[in-house]
Amino acid sequence: MASPFPGMDPYLEPSAFWLPFHNRLMVGLANRLSPVLRPQYYVEVETRSYMDTPDGEWTPPQTVTLPVPIEMKERYLEVREVGSNRVVAAIEMLSPANKRKGKGRDIYEAKDRELNNLVICMFLAALIP
Repeated sequence: MASPFPGMDPYLEPSAFWLPFHNRLMVGLANRLSPVLRPQYYVEVETRSYMDTPDGEWTPPQTVTLPVPIEMKERYLEVREVGSNRVVAAIEMLSPANKRKGKGRDIYEAKDRELNNLVICMFLAALIP
């Protein structure tokens, strides 16, 4: 059955569901990849933290309601070479915050540029359109 909400998944998008799902998925991927990559490589589960507002953008003050910054934590994987610890690949699960204007997207795009400059393979997956 097609989603009645084109372009979004109303079950996964709210942060109450997305953040725990995202964390478990990244750890699960690391657990599945590790035996395949050993002994030459290992998988690190990394965490990126930043302050953001629930809707992703700062808005001018309204009558009484102001956006309240919240700390966002997103996990991603880095595949590293044993011995040198050199990053050879990165795996990123795009989140709603990576897709809308705001701090999350800015930080994600900066990381993407950094990895591209180092000629590192980056695998992106988006469960939410």
